[in-house]
Amino acid sequence: MIEDLEEIAKEYKVIVRDLMKVYRRGQKEVIALRGMDFEVRPGEFLSIVGPSGSGKTTLLKLIGALDRPTGGSVLIDGFNITLLDDRKAMMYRRLKCGFVWQMGNLVPGLTALENVKLPMKLAGARKKPTELRAKALLENMGLGDRMNHKPHQLSGGENQRVAICVALANNPELLLADEITGELDSETTAMVMDELRRINKEFGTTVINVTHNPKVAEYADRVLRIRDGLIEGQKHTLYGDISEVDAKGRIVIPETIRRLAGIEKRVVLKVTDEGLLISPLKDESESGSQKQQHKEPD
Repeated sequence: MIEDLEEIAKEYKVIVRDLMKVYRRGQKEVIALRGMDFEVRPGEFLSIVGPSGSGKTTLLKLIGALDRPTGGSVLIDGFNITLLDDRKAMMYRRLKCGFVWQMGNLVPGLTALENVKLPMKLAGARKKPTELRAKALLENMGLGDRMNHKPHQLSGGENQRVAICVALANNPELLLADEITGELDSETTAMVMDELRRINKEFGTTVINVTHNPKVAEYADRVLRIRDGLIEGQKHTLYGDISEVDAKGRIVIPETIRRLAGIEKRVVLKVTDEGLLISPLKDESESGSQKQQHKEPD
């Protein structure tokens, strides 16, 4: 059955379908994403959690049109951004999508205030509204007395908060955050995440936040876990371990569950009155020897 993505796009802000990314390292290929599927609703705050090398940053770059996938698509408001040329991709990032990275990408020679005003100037905003919004953003981040300081005069935490203000300058509909609290202390982390949550709720900004910190992930409406380029599953307060079923009916069983259940490469599926039973497939050689033992003599 073929999906009607146009109809699905009426409900979801972001639709990721069969997203693949393969990097070449000399003669070797590194598969970062293996056909990922998921959706994000308008105004949703989503956290993506996974170990280093699981594909989190690659995923954000593809959603932000900073890179092109090897296969698959990313739909934003029903439009496939993987088809954008370089100029249109730049306009999408400037006007619709904001980025915050673990290490803030501030212009060294500009003050905090000038850094926040810069993306608004590039978008053609008028001078007075630009000044007012930049000051308001910095004040909300607790940087009212640091506006005229340059990056080298600010602490790491202050620089990161300025970078978040830069990302929010043009009031983007979608905010992509990659380990933004990785270099911050617990108090500053709480301040930053509280502000992101406020912006998400007050302005309806859709947020996709990548983090390794479980406490940071808890700020989200929903948490997805990825491993080896696929959605692995999540924890539910009532049901415990649950897993996502993607658009193609694929399910990734968390590694700890596979180990406890003795599942390796192949499984047996059986529909029961209580639902679907998944059990490990016994070794064929073992099954064959058991049949041989029970074979009646001639």
